[in-house]
Amino acid sequence: LGGLSGCQSPAPPTAASTTCSDAGGICVSLSDPANAPLAKTGGAMIVDASNDQILVVRLSDTEVVAMSAVCTHAGCIVDFDASAKVVSCPCHGSQFGEDGHVLRGPASAPLRTYGATLAGEMITIAA
Repeated sequence: LGGLSGCQSPAPPTAASTTCSDAGGICVSLSDPANAPLAKTGGAMIVDASNDQILVVRLSDTEVVAMSAVCTHAGCIVDFDASAKVVSCPCHGSQFGEDGHVLRGPASAPLRTYGATLAGEMITIAA
């Protein structure tokens, strides 16, 4: 994704993550100060996975969602607007719902979604 220099914008910060030993997914610890944005509702961070950049959004005290952070239109990195509850692409204005579906084009395909759970202080992403 290094060839996206024309799509510069402030993106969510990158989370500190590890490989989960039991499930083989990705674990993000909320006790790590680097992951502070995800400790509150509306927070969003990028998790680097081997095959994707994943946007993780804290929807409530008990719910998180995870989806590709790469816009399906032109490959730019999306951001989460907590006040509007939409995922927005800064390059051409595409907008996606909190479940990754297209709300407004030019993107026509939804963002890839990943299973994500929040248990205690740990977010687990099936990636």
